[in-house]
Amino acid sequence: MVMWMRPYILPAALLVMCALPVAAQLEDADATTQSKCNEYLKTSLPPESRQVTVVTKWPDCNSYKFYSGLGTKVDFAAARKCAWAERLATQAELEPRYTVASVLGGSAMLATLYANGEGVERNIPLALRFACEEGWAPAEFSARIEHLESMQKSAGADAKFSYCDDITSGAMEGYCAAYFRELADQDRAKTLDAIPERFTPAQRDAFSELVLAQQAYALAHGNGEIGSSGTARSMYAIDAEQTLRGDFLAAVQSFEAGHYPGGSPASFAEADARLNLAYKKAVAYAEAHKADNGAVQPDGIRDAERAWLKYRDAWVAFAKLRYPAVLAEAWLTLLSKDRTSILDGSFCDMDAIANGDKRCAHQGDTYKPRPLP
Repeated sequence: MVMWMRPYILPAALLVMCALPVAAQLEDADATTQSKCNEYLKTSLPPESRQVTVVTKWPDCNSYKFYSGLGTKVDFAAARKCAWAERLATQAELEPRYTVASVLGGSAMLATLYANGEGVERNIPLALRFACEEGWAPAEFSARIEHLESMQKSAGADAKFSYCDDITSGAMEGYCAAYFRELADQDRAKTLDAIPERFTPAQRDAFSELVLAQQAYALAHGNGEIGSSGTARSMYAIDAEQTLRGDFLAAVQSFEAGHYPGGSPASFAEADARLNLAYKKAVAYAEAHKADNGAVQPDGIRDAERAWLKYRDAWVAFAKLRYPAVLAEAWLTLLSKDRTSILDGSFCDMDAIANGDKRCAHQGDTYKPRPLP
């Protein structure tokens, strides 16, 4: 039975898999898709394909970053130039392992650019050729070809194609989740960078420490408190991490708007006692089931708890400077309750979730922790 950490989500480390030849993936597709691709693979390549320098190692560029504006400006021409080199490197089996760059780059990126007409004239037949080169799971392989064919028939200029549109495999869910995490992290960083504009220097320094502590906690949570069975484990771990980071930003924005938590020494003592009990139960359960396939390990919970304690203390230190009128116990109560919501009744198997076990759906949400108020 697959065991999952209750209410929520995914590891910051993406699943690393051995590369499979594209030909083997095409052979695994249904007969109709194979027949179509045998024709689409005959589509002539544009003249620029012959201008690509022969590669002897994986390219230093990342076409998906140019395409999405990750750490740079959006540049479709640069993305296409890089993708041609990535395509050759893939064909030469130069990538040491699958990464977001190799999965969403190369032929996948060329398919995207030509399908959407981004930086180049739209050419669906050519996009179909590249999609046939790329492969992946048989079901999504077929769905992707059908998706592009439907674009060709409709000829809608507004239609957009993404390689993450038609995924069916847990592995691709993980790679796409990692890609979306990069996008979300970049957008969230811009918002977080703007928040301290009116802070004093001391408040700004404390906030920087808090952000780093929160990121470390979210990462430890995703890596250590999410079940690791199944091909979609990377997606769940990344989702878990992203949920905590998103909750943190929402909380800061709420507090900056003047919505402060309430609490007292008595409320903190009660919340702390409940948290300690939930923590002991979670560790005990993990110890008893640590040999199960994909089970959350006790050390993963301990590492996340230590990271959470540093995060909690950083919150209190920052709040003392930024919100001096709010009692420290109010923050401690709030944060303890939030951590308890993650640990309390946290290990649920999928049968229990499917059967509506209320312990597995804290506050009505089965897959994510209660957002930090």
